[in-house]
Amino acid sequence: MKKNISKKYYTIAAAISILFFAVLSFTFYSNMKNEIYSSKVHEREETIGKFLHYRSQTESFFNVNEHILKGYIAYLKTHPQVTPEESDKYLSNLVQGDGHLIRNISTIKDTTIISVFPRKGNESAVGIDLLDIPLQGEKVLEVKYELKQILQGPVELVQGGKGFIIRIPVVNDEIGYWGQVSIVIDADRFIERALQSEKQNQLHIALFNDSTFRENPFLGDRSILKKNPIMLDMEFSNTLWSAAIIPINGWERGDDKIVLKLVVLILLTLSASLLLYNNIISRFKFKNEVIHDHLTGLYSRAFLDEFYQMAFEKANRNGTKVLILLLDINKFKNINDTYGHKAGDEVLKLISAQLLKICRKSEAVFRLGGDEFLIIIPDIGDISDVKIIKDRIRKAVTLDYRHQNKKIKILSSVGSAVYPTDDTDFDKLTHIADEDMYNQKTNSKATN
Repeated sequence: MKKNISKKYYTIAAAISILFFAVLSFTFYSNMKNEIYSSKVHEREETIGKFLHYRSQTESFFNVNEHILKGYIAYLKTHPQVTPEESDKYLSNLVQGDGHLIRNISTIKDTTIISVFPRKGNESAVGIDLLDIPLQGEKVLEVKYELKQILQGPVELVQGGKGFIIRIPVVNDEIGYWGQVSIVIDADRFIERALQSEKQNQLHIALFNDSTFRENPFLGDRSILKKNPIMLDMEFSNTLWSAAIIPINGWERGDDKIVLKLVVLILLTLSASLLLYNNIISRFKFKNEVIHDHLTGLYSRAFLDEFYQMAFEKANRNGTKVLILLLDINKFKNINDTYGHKAGDEVLKLISAQLLKICRKSEAVFRLGGDEFLIIIPDIGDISDVKIIKDRIRKAVTLDYRHQNKKIKILSSVGSAVYPTDDTDFDKLTHIADEDMYNQKTNSKATN
């Protein structure tokens, strides 16, 4: 029969609540010792969030220019005989306005510049073999032999000034590497835009590329390295930059009121622990009520799906079978009609007690409603055991019940189905068991 929740559940609830109180109290104690550190962690997370926005703005800038180059490469592939004039016209339509900070776009056959857009002011660059240019030749060869796009810079430009160069290889399906195209971005104007983004995101940032790492940043002040900065990477076109980041006003100290807050929180935790204990006990009681039939204490339909699925899964793993038994009490309606529903309830309780008595812990007995019961018996190894089990249960629930000095013979019919022998669908199995039970009841009536 169903009982109130056992001492075990009170012990579990108490243990969880005590553990909850202990963990939170220890956490608050640790936070008290590390209050300044915790404050800095929060501030650093905020700073990282701002930097991610800054990085997104920078990536967007380079991506726009990278797409321009890729569009130009696609044009060259579809117009292999394009003239310099046609190429200039295409690029002038592709690059509109000065929002991209572009100084020039070069077409390079193998390693030699064969055209530059715009041509005006860049005539001297045509015919230059970039292998002869310090710092550029190495990157040109990297693009040629590794067939990957790169971002280089800032570097000194042949035309004067500094720039960032995005290089993308041009690969012909027949001959392989043909050359490359590059786009030169004005470094001073890029840095001006980057500083505006820094201010907008309330950060101080020093940027280092692979040739200046931890030496001289190409943007920002090296002194940031002495201010415990956050170090994060920025990658554009297979080129890695390293960023040192601090808030625009430097790092703040922790909140001096945090100790008082922690003490208050510990007191609140004690109250919360008591509430948690009561909540857990309430949940145990509620679940206990939901999954049990209020009259007999047997499992109710609410637990049926969960249990049979577990039993079927276990049978699949172990290569065993599951026995489904349906049982109802013969002529139960007559008992209710003749002796009243109170007597009927007593019979149901008596049958339930017998079923619980003969079933093992791994087996489950459910009351489906009225006088109908369902028993799930897992771990059936041999199909020949089914008849023995049915006879044992039928015998156990064959009882003499006395009501007001009148002896009532209680008989039951038991039907069975076996998973997965008879079927693998639970509803079909219960239907098979129900038909078996009905046949037994019919045979019993015929015999009587």
